[in-house]
Amino acid sequence: MKVGIVGLPFVGKTTIFNALTRSDAETGNYAASQSSNVSSVQVPDPRLTKLAELFEPKKVTPTTIDYIDVAGLSKGDSERIGFEASFLADLREVDALAQVVRVFEDESVPHIDGSIDPIRDIETIELEFAVADLKIIEKRIERIERDLRVQNNADLQNQLEVLRRCEESLQDGTAIRELNFSEAEEKMIRGYQFLSQKPLLIILNIAEDEIERVEKIEGVFSSYAERSETEIFALSARLEMEIAQLDSDESAIFQEEMGLPEPALSRFIQVSYRLLGLITFLTAGGPNEVRAWTLPKGSTAIEAAGTIHSDLARGFIRAETIFWQDLVQLGGFSEAKSTGKLRLEGKEYTVQDGDVLTIRFNV
Repeated sequence: MKVGIVGLPFVGKTTIFNALTRSDAETGNYAASQSSNVSSVQVPDPRLTKLAELFEPKKVTPTTIDYIDVAGLSKGDSERIGFEASFLADLREVDALAQVVRVFEDESVPHIDGSIDPIRDIETIELEFAVADLKIIEKRIERIERDLRVQNNADLQNQLEVLRRCEESLQDGTAIRELNFSEAEEKMIRGYQFLSQKPLLIILNIAEDEIERVEKIEGVFSSYAERSETEIFALSARLEMEIAQLDSDESAIFQEEMGLPEPALSRFIQVSYRLLGLITFLTAGGPNEVRAWTLPKGSTAIEAAGTIHSDLARGFIRAETIFWQDLVQLGGFSEAKSTGKLRLEGKEYTVQDGDVLTIRFNV
C-alpha cells in the first residue's frame, strides 16, 4: 500500500511524515521543485506479536506501508509548466492521498495565503487536483473523438461517455471519487490514475493544547467525512513527532501523561486500511516465519493463497482457517484441531480480518 502525503506549504506534512517513518527529513523549507521524501513503514500489529510469542519463529514479517511526502502545493501550481512531471508523477502511483490541513495557530510559522482557513485550504488542493485531471481528460476526449471520426468503435465510445461524466463532475466541483462506476467503467479509467478519484484522508493538524478537543474539531468538518471514500481525523503533528522519537517505555509514559490511549499515527494506519477496504490475514505454519499479509476486504481463500504465492493458488485444495485469538488462547494448531476450532474452507471462503490461514495445495 502506498499513501501520498499532500498539502500546502508549512502545514506540517513533513512533520507527519517524520513521525510516521521515524525519519528526519527537513521541515519548513518550501520549494515546489524539491524531490519527494519516501519511506516504508512496518505496520504494528499486536496479533502478529501474540502469534510470535506462541510459535517463537525465526522470522516475524509485518505488512508495510510506503509513505510519499511531496513538496507543498500552492494555488495555481497545476498551471505551471512541468507540474505534472515534477510533482504529480509520484502521486499518480499511490493508492490513497493523505491531505494535511493546518488548523493550529502559530505566528512564527507563516501561512502561504496569509491566514488560517482549513476549509479554503481543503478546497484549494481539491481544485488543483481537479484541474490536473481535467487536462488529462480533455486531451483524451479530443483523441477519442478524432479516432471515432474514422472508425466506429464501441469500446472507445463507452470510454468517451465515462470520461465526459468525469469531466462534467469536475467542472461542477465534484471529485471523481464521488461518482458511481460499474466494474467495467472503473476498469476503463483505472489507467489514468486520476488524483480526484483516489481515496482521501483529511488530516487536521491541530495545536498540542487542543488534543482534548479532537472530537469537537473533527465534528466541524464532519460533512467531508460523509463524502464517498473520504475520512477525516485530527492530530498534533508536532506532538506525534515527539512521541515517535522516544523509545517504547518513554513513549508509553508520555502518552499516559498526555491522556493519549495510543499514538494518533496508529489510528492513521487503521483509518488508511479502512479507507482502502483492506484487511490483514496471518500465516504461522511452522517455526520459520509468522507473517501478516494485506488483502482487499471480501477476497476469497484462493485469492489469499495467490497473495502468498501463485503456486498456492494454482494448486489450491483447502484452507485451514482459525481466528488468531482462538489460536493463541488454545495454544496451537493441535489443540485447535482437537477442539474443532480449526476449520477447512474451500476456495470461495471469504477471508476475515485476523484469520490465520494454512493453505493446503498440490502442484
